[in-house]
Amino acid sequence: MKRIVLALVLAASFAGVKAQNCEVLLLPYFGNDAERMAEYQSSVPDKFAWRCAYARSAFYESDTVPAGAALYNISEVQDRQSGNHLSAQTVIDLSTFSYYAYNFYTFQVSFPTGAQTLCFATPGSAHPYLVLRSLDETNRLATEVWEAERAQ
Repeated sequence: MKRIVLALVLAASFAGVKAQNCEVLLLPYFGNDAERMAEYQSSVPDKFAWRCAYARSAFYESDTVPAGAALYNISEVQDRQSGNHLSAQTVIDLSTFSYYAYNFYTFQVSFPTGAQTLCFATPGSAHPYLVLRSLDETNRLATEVWEAERAQ
């Protein structure tokens, strides 16, 4: 039973993340320098693809707070470039919402291990919570997605 549930979760994750635009998700990683991003993409395409899989795997939206997740308000999140905090009414669109554009890593490393799931209240969105997978889970899922896409 657990295997069936895991397979369904992975299938849903693959389907959901395929629709996300790598260039939009990764541009903040490169300081919004499209030329630098294009050079990186052409010189190390596998690394670019893995970073994209990571960005696509980092989040999911939920109607409930996952068990054991640390809960924050989305307004505690800062834009890395401007330093501005997100509005409490921020509407999340996972196809364009970049892990790299905001200070999510700072939240993740404030815990002693890489196993903590974080949750952000997003009352302005279709789903009231944005879930940030733990560092461990995001790395695992990103690698699975990346390997599956390479095998296609």
